[in-house]
Amino acid sequence: MNELRIVRGTDVKLYVDQTPLFGVTAFSAVQKPLYHEVYEYLSAKPCERISQGTRYELTLSVMALFDKQLPSQSVFTLSVVDSDTTYYYEGCRVIKQKTAVKGSENAAEVFTLVADSMRRQVAESE
Repeated sequence: MNELRIVRGTDVKLYVDQTPLFGVTAFSAVQKPLYHEVYEYLSAKPCERISQGTRYELTLSVMALFDKQLPSQSVFTLSVVDSDTTYYYEGCRVIKQKTAVKGSENAAEVFTLVADSMRRQVAESE
């Protein structure tokens, strides 16, 4: 399981279908393998696990003022741009949204997303 975590960075930019995201306070992405379990007749334990590829689980924390930036009903591409590397999380869907309010901190909306695939693109330097 690989994890990418960004906590407060000014060099990293996030985009939803080419539109920049504002007010992002934290971001993490975890790569998880998917398996289909095969059961024998009248058995409680799987006899085999068949790999179904990978899924990406993303957690995005956004200041509450900017909570309407993510499309909640449609599929989108989330781009994470570092100085020379861009990560494209394709087929993203919002599966959970909750409000996090802590005493002395600003209110934040925490989104949980799943993505079907991820590709990485490195910019060529001359």
